[in-house]
Amino acid sequence: MSGSCIEVVDLQKHYPTRMGLRRIRAVEGISFSLRNGDILGFLGPNGAGKTTTIKCILGLLRPTSGSVRLWGEPPAAAKVRQRIGFVPENPTYESCFTPLEFLRTFSEMRGLDQGSDFMLGLLGRVGLSGWETTRIDRFSKGMRQRLSLALALQSQPDVLVLDEPTGGLDPLARKEFRDIILEESRRGAAVFLSSHLLSEVEAICDRAVILSQGRKVSEGSMEELLRKKSPYTIRFSLPGSTPVEKRLEGGESELQKEIDSIRRRDGTILAVERTGRSLEEVFLEVTGEER
Repeated sequence: MSGSCIEVVDLQKHYPTRMGLRRIRAVEGISFSLRNGDILGFLGPNGAGKTTTIKCILGLLRPTSGSVRLWGEPPAAAKVRQRIGFVPENPTYESCFTPLEFLRTFSEMRGLDQGSDFMLGLLGRVGLSGWETTRIDRFSKGMRQRLSLALALQSQPDVLVLDEPTGGLDPLARKEFRDIILEESRRGAAVFLSSHLLSEVEAICDRAVILSQGRKVSEGSMEELLRKKSPYTIRFSLPGSTPVEKRLEGGESELQKEIDSIRRRDGTILAVERTGRSLEEVFLEVTGEER
């Protein structure tokens, strides 16, 4: 795991039930890493263990067993917290504050030396130009998400942890968020993105980890996940007949058998194409959600 900023090893988190007679196994022995500069998609159905894992990464929960390390340190370490930016799914703020007041307050709490020009520029970057001095109680959910992103970016973090960051945003705003995530990755920040918008994850992530019922069911680069078990389409002609196109779902072994069969009949292979799957198809297959 050389070059990793987050390392999760055999993480387990169990919760006792109200009566204490049994334990709920929210996360059951998952391991993965996030490399410096990468964008990792963290996926799973509701109840798969994503939020519990995120809380362990942020130091908000202690694992039942296993370990979570950020740059080799425990998540609760002060020097680790200084390097992380977090966007929660449902941010809550004191409604009497304005965005500019919030940024000033957090700047002082974090010991950052930031002037008004920097804060105004940051608010402009997340699409809150013109709203800098408006009370937050007038903000929509999408505007609160924008403010949450500004707060996460304020310290120019080395790792961004994003939990459903585009919930409540319209398509244009989601694109703006994606652009910022890609900009941060190019800057060198690693991004941990948990999202149900699979098309969004497919578009920007380098790798993905998929959970189901507290266990990791798939992991790999986006290319590996989308190409694995991808169907082939073969176009061929047999003597005295017009070209035929056939789709093969069985992978390379079925493709080779089909090629051998065509050649035995003195046929001609005209084209072979591999059709990539969508991340949604992969997700439904590995989580057992496919109907």
